[in-house]
Amino acid sequence: MVRVRRWIVIALVLALPSCSSSIASTPVPVSPDCFGSPPARILDSGWYFRTDPEGVGVKQEWFLESFGGVGWTELSPGEPWELSGIEYDGVAWYRSDITIPDWSTVYLGFGSVDDSATLWINREEVGTWDSLGRQPVIIDMLAFGDPGDQISLALRVEDLGGYGGIKQPLRIGEVPRAVMTEAQRVTLMASTNPSWPMPAWSEGRPFAWTMTGRSGDADEALLSSHGAVAPWAASPTVEVWLYDHSSGLLASGDKDTIRFWLTNDRLPIPQWEWRDFGTYVRNVLFGDIDGSAIHWYVEVHNDTDMEREISVVVIVRPFAIKEGFSPICTIGIGEDGSLWMNGDPFMISDIPLGHAGVGMLEETMAAVLEGRAPSNTTIASAPAGNAAAVFVYPLELRPDEVAEVKLSFPSSPGERLSGSFPDDDNGLAAAVFDWEQATGRVTLELPDDLVAQGTQASVGYLLLALDPDGPHPGPLAHDALWVRDASYAGLALLQFGHADAVRSTIATVLAAQKPNGQIPPILGENSPWDDYEWDAQGQAIFLVTSYHRYTGDLEHLREWYPELRAAANFIALLRDSTASVDGPEKGLLPPSKSAEDLGPPNWHHYWDDFWALAGLEETVYAARILGEYEDAAQIQSEAVELRAAIMASIESVMGREPSYIPGSVENLYGSAMARGTVPALWPVEVLSRDMPLLSRSFQHYHAMWVDPDSGGFRHVQGQFWPYGGLELAHAYLRLGRLDVLHQILGWTLAHQTMPGTFAWAEQVDPSHGGFSGGDMPHAWAAADYSTLVREMLITEHGGSLELFNGVPDWWLSHGKVIVLENAPTHFGTLTLLQTESTLDQDGEAWNGDLKISLAGASSQRGFRWRLPQVPAIVDGPPGTVVDSGWLVIPNTGGTVRLTFSSRQ
Repeated sequence: MVRVRRWIVIALVLALPSCSSSIASTPVPVSPDCFGSPPARILDSGWYFRTDPEGVGVKQEWFLESFGGVGWTELSPGEPWELSGIEYDGVAWYRSDITIPDWSTVYLGFGSVDDSATLWINREEVGTWDSLGRQPVIIDMLAFGDPGDQISLALRVEDLGGYGGIKQPLRIGEVPRAVMTEAQRVTLMASTNPSWPMPAWSEGRPFAWTMTGRSGDADEALLSSHGAVAPWAASPTVEVWLYDHSSGLLASGDKDTIRFWLTNDRLPIPQWEWRDFGTYVRNVLFGDIDGSAIHWYVEVHNDTDMEREISVVVIVRPFAIKEGFSPICTIGIGEDGSLWMNGDPFMISDIPLGHAGVGMLEETMAAVLEGRAPSNTTIASAPAGNAAAVFVYPLELRPDEVAEVKLSFPSSPGERLSGSFPDDDNGLAAAVFDWEQATGRVTLELPDDLVAQGTQASVGYLLLALDPDGPHPGPLAHDALWVRDASYAGLALLQFGHADAVRSTIATVLAAQKPNGQIPPILGENSPWDDYEWDAQGQAIFLVTSYHRYTGDLEHLREWYPELRAAANFIALLRDSTASVDGPEKGLLPPSKSAEDLGPPNWHHYWDDFWALAGLEETVYAARILGEYEDAAQIQSEAVELRAAIMASIESVMGREPSYIPGSVENLYGSAMARGTVPALWPVEVLSRDMPLLSRSFQHYHAMWVDPDSGGFRHVQGQFWPYGGLELAHAYLRLGRLDVLHQILGWTLAHQTMPGTFAWAEQVDPSHGGFSGGDMPHAWAAADYSTLVREMLITEHGGSLELFNGVPDWWLSHGKVIVLENAPTHFGTLTLLQTESTLDQDGEAWNGDLKISLAGASSQRGFRWRLPQVPAIVDGPPGTVVDSGWLVIPNTGGTVRLTFSSRQ
C-alpha cells in the first residue's frame, strides 16, 4: 500500500484555534543567580580515616574517639579509596568535627557510598544506608545543635569489593537542593513522581548518547538512548511523545522497543524509531552544512487499519543528556511560534503554533499527562531553574497515513533561530553528501560490513570532535583539548586523509608550550584541572613526526623542530630529578597524573616513561631528517639511558626474570599495567616486539583482564573500558596474537554502548552495558578503532608496508573483496585492491587463486605479506618472491596473482 504523507498543518488549521496575540516576542533576560545550585560548603578538610579489617570499630566505639590518634590518617571523603593509593576492600571509618553555620536552616548531604554507610552525629547513630548511588541522604543539622556549636561526624563504610569509599564530598547548605548533586536532584524528582516519563539515568537504567552536527563547530547536538535531544551539549533536553486520546495514555518510547541506527549505516547522522498505540515514530537528527541550525525531523506513522486521534507532544525540560540538571530560568513563546529560553532563541517548528504553553516543571508534567499544555505563554522567573515548555499537535491520521513535524534549533547557545526549513529532504540530503565526502576520503570496502561501517562512523565521530582549537575527546566531561587524546586522534585523521586538521591541532598545541619546554597536557577554557602530566611531551612530539611521515611536509617539520627539541630537553630535565635516587625509580620520570585511570598522581607510571622514550626517539628521527646530527646523537643517548632505566626499574620491582611489566613502581598487580604497557609497542615500538618479556606480559594481561569477559577489558572500578581494549588489540596485532585481536574487536562491535551507532563510552557498566563514566562518543575509542582496522590491512614496519597482518582468513576466501583506496602511508598514497578470489580452505590448506593489486605508495623495502601458506605459483612484477614465508613485492607495486594448492 502506498503511504500518503499529509502535513500536520492541515490538522492544526482545522482543529485548533490560533494562539493569543499577547504572546511576548522574547522573555525577560535571565538572572545569572538561577544557574547552578545554591551556595554550599564542601566538607573537604579536617577529616581522618582508618581501616577496620577486623570489624572491631563499633565494639571499640571508634565513633567516640578523638581523632588524630594512632591508626588515623588524614583523608577526606569524595573519591574511591583506590584513587588515593589505598588498595583495600572491607570496613573503614571517616571522622571529622564541624561547626554549624549561623544559618536559619542547615542541611548535611552525602551519597555515592560504596557499598554501605552508617552515620553517627555527636556519638548518636543516625542511620544506615545501602548502595547510596543515586539517592542522596539529607540530614537536618539543627536537630543536633545550634548555630555555632561544634558537632562530631563519624561514618563507618563497608566496601564489598572493587572501588570503595564515599565517592561524593559531604556538603552543608541552607536548602536541601544545595547539598545534593544535580543528578541526585533529578533522581529524587523521579522517585517522588512515578507517573512521569523520566530520563533513563534518573531511574538507574542503562543510558548512553551519541552526537551529530558539523565538523569544526564548537558544539555538537546530542541524542540519548531514550530518545531525548540536546541541541548542544549543555542544553536542556527536548523529547517527542505521543498522547493517545482514546485511552488517555502517554507513550515516550520504551527502552526495549526504541531502535537506533546511523544514516547509510555509517554516517554520524543518527536515526531512531519506536512504536506504541499501533503507531510508530521515526526520527532523524542532523546539522545544516553551513552550521546554522540543528534539525530534527519526526514522522508519525499510523500502522493500523483504523483512523487514529493522537497528539504529538514536544516537551522541553531542564534535564541534561548525561546525569544532571540544565536550568531553565526564563522561558516564553514568541509571536512566530518560536520558543525562547534563558533569554535566547531555542526552538521553532515548520508548522503554525498549536496548543503550546510554558510552566513550572510540576505544572507542565501534570498538563502533559492529560494531553494538554499549560496556559502560560511566559515564565519570567524560575529561581530553581525548573521551568518547562510543551507543544501539543493533535492529529487525525487515516490508516497507513504519515504526518511529519520538523523542529529546528540554533547550533550553539545564543545564536539566531533559522525560521526557514530545507525544502522536503534537501537539507538532509546535503548533510548526507557532506558527511560522505568528509568520511570517505579513504575508500574502504571489507567482506565484514560491520567492521567497515564502524570504521567510517569512527572517522565521522573524530571529525565531529574537532572543535576550533582541535579534537576534544567528548562533548561533555571531556570538552577540552587533551594532548594525549589528540595524538591518537591525530594518527587516525592522518591515516584517513585529514592532515589539514592535524596541522592545525599541532599549531595550537605547540603555541601553548612553556619556556622550559613543557607541553601543557590539557588546553581550552573547559580544562578540568591543571596538573602535571608527563606523557604530553612524548605525545606532542609523536603527533608532529607522524604528520611529517604521512605528508612529507619538510617545511612544517623544520618550523616545529625547535619546539620538539625543547620538549625533548624537558624530558631530560624531568629525568634529572630522579638521577640521584637510589631505588627503582632511578632515571625514570617523576610521578604525575598522566592517564589518571592508571593510579594516583604520586606513583611512577611506566606509561609516562614509555611515552617519554617514544618522544625522544621521534625527536631523533626529526633531527636526522633535518640534518641536526649533533642533536640526534645527544637525544639518542638520552633515549638509551631511559630505556636502560626502565628495564632496570622493572627488574628491581619484579625480579631478574620478570613475568610481566607492572603498571608502576608502586603498583605490581592492577589492570593499569595492561593499559600502561601498550605504548611500549604501539603507536611507537620503543621495546622490540620480539622481546620475550612483552609476550609474557601481554599473555598475563589477557588471562587476567580480557579473556574472562571474552574480549572486554576490565579496568578501573571493575568497569569495561572499550578504548583500553582497542589499545590492547593494537599490541596483540604487533605481537601476532590475532586470536586475541579478533576476540577484542568482536566484543567491541557486539557491545556498542549505544547500540546501532558505533558510539562507545570511556567506561561501561558490565551489569547492563550502559554508560558509567567519562564521556562519549569517546574520540579516543573512535581513533583506536579506525587505526586498528587500517593496520589490520596495512602497516608500516622496518621500511616496508606490511599487508593483511590482522586480516582473518575468511576475508580472503572465495568471492570476497577488499578495497583500500587513497590511503595515506609513510611512503605515499596507497591503493590496495584484493579484487578476485577463488580460495577455499581444505582443513588448514588453501586451494584456488588470489589476485592483489598495489599502486601509488613506494616503500623503501617494498610490500610484504606473511603468508598463511606458501603458494604453488607466484605471478607478479619482476622481483616478486616468497622469502621465509613472506611474500615480497617490489616497491613499484603492481598486480600479483597467487595460486594455492593443498596438493603441492
